[in-house]
Amino acid sequence: MNKFKAIVQETYVDQVKSKSFIILLLLPIILIALSGIVGFISYQNASSSGNDDTDQIALIADNGIKQSIVQKDGNSIDSSIKTEQQAKQKLKNDDIYGYVKVIKNNGKYTAKYIGNETIDSGVRDDVMQSLSLHQNQLNLSNSNLTSEQIKKLSNKPLFDSHVKKQSNDNKSDDNVIKMSSLQVLIYILYFFLFIYSSITASVISKEKGSKLIEIIFSSTTSTNYFIGKITGIVMMMLTQFAAYLIMFFGSYFFLSQADFSKDFISENSNYVHQIIDNLVNINLVFIIFGLLLGIILAATAGSLVSRREDANKAGQPVFMLVVILFVLSMIFQNNSNNIIPKILSYFPLSSYFFMPIRMINNQANIYEGLISLVILIAFIFGLTYFISKVYKGLMLQNNNGGWFHNLIKGVKYR
Repeated sequence: MNKFKAIVQETYVDQVKSKSFIILLLLPIILIALSGIVGFISYQNASSSGNDDTDQIALIADNGIKQSIVQKDGNSIDSSIKTEQQAKQKLKNDDIYGYVKVIKNNGKYTAKYIGNETIDSGVRDDVMQSLSLHQNQLNLSNSNLTSEQIKKLSNKPLFDSHVKKQSNDNKSDDNVIKMSSLQVLIYILYFFLFIYSSITASVISKEKGSKLIEIIFSSTTSTNYFIGKITGIVMMMLTQFAAYLIMFFGSYFFLSQADFSKDFISENSNYVHQIIDNLVNINLVFIIFGLLLGIILAATAGSLVSRREDANKAGQPVFMLVVILFVLSMIFQNNSNNIIPKILSYFPLSSYFFMPIRMINNQANIYEGLISLVILIAFIFGLTYFISKVYKGLMLQNNNGGWFHNLIKGVKYR
C-alpha cells in the first residue's frame, strides 16, 4: 500500500508542478481577468458618457410629478435644478440640452419643452405617462363623484389564459438551452480528452524500455504501478477540473454583483441554471468515466510505442478516436434518435459522448442511461484489469513491429 501511495504521489506531484499544468490553470484566469478589465473599462466609458450633463434635461414641476418621473429617468434628468431661471442659465451654458416645465392651468396639465436639441423620446413618453396619471387623479377629484362611482370607474377588464400547447417562444428557449448544454458537454469532453490523452501517453511512453522501469517492476507489481500512475493522472485532472469550477462559480458570483454585468447576468441566470442542471446529474458521471476511459486508453497507447523517442506519437490513436467522436457528436447532436447515435450511446468507447446527448434531447430515459453507464463502467474495470496484468510485458519489450504487434508480444511476455 505504501508503494502504491508513493507511485500516486510522485505522479501527481510531478505533473502539477510542471509548467504545462500551471499554464493550463493560469490561462482561464488570464482570460477572465482580461474580459473583466475590458468590461469594466467599457462600463466606465458608458457611465461617464451617460452621466455627461449635456445629455440631461431639467424638469420644473411639482414635487410629486417630478419624483415619479425622476424614478424612471434619473440619469437623464438633472434633479438639482429647481427653478426655470436656473434651467435657462444651465441651458445657456450648455450644461443641459433642454428643460421641461409642467404647468397646471384650469384643471389641465401642460408640459412645455424648451431646448437646443430634440428631447429624448423615452424621456418624453415617461413625462407624458406620468402626467396622464396625475391628470386622471385631478379629473376624479374635480368630478365630485361618490366613492362608489369612483370604484366602478376603476374597474379593469380581466384576461383569463388557458394554454394547451407550449408557445413557440418557450420552445425556442428550450432549444437554446438544449443546444447550449450540448455544446458545453461536447467541448468539455473534447478539451479534457485531448489534453489528458496527450499527457498520459507522454508520461507512460517516456518510461518505455528504461532501466528505471525494470528496477520498479522488481520492487512492485505491474498492476500496482499501472493503477498508481492512472490514479495520479486522474487526481491531476480532477484538480484542474475543480480549479476551473471554482473559477467559473467565482467569476459568475463576481459578475452577478458587478455594476457593468449584473443586469446581463440577471436576465440570463435562468439559462445558466438550466444548463448546469442538464450537466450536473448522471451526465456528469458519464463525463468523469469517459475521461477516465480516455486516460486508460492513452496509457495503453503510450505503453505500445517502440521507443521513448516516439513519445510525441504515442497519443495518436486516442487523438483520432477523440476527433472522430467529436465530429460525430456535432453531426448527430440535433438528430440523436438516429440509429447510429443509438448504437454509439451503448458502445463503451463512445457512450460517454452520445448517451448524455440523447438524454439532454429527451430521447433516452434514466433507465437507458443507467444501462449504458453500467456497460461503460464494466468495460473500464475489465480493460484496467487486463492492461494492468500485461503492463510489465508492454513496457519492457521494445520491438519495432507496430502497436498491434507490440500488444501481442506484451501479452505473451512472461
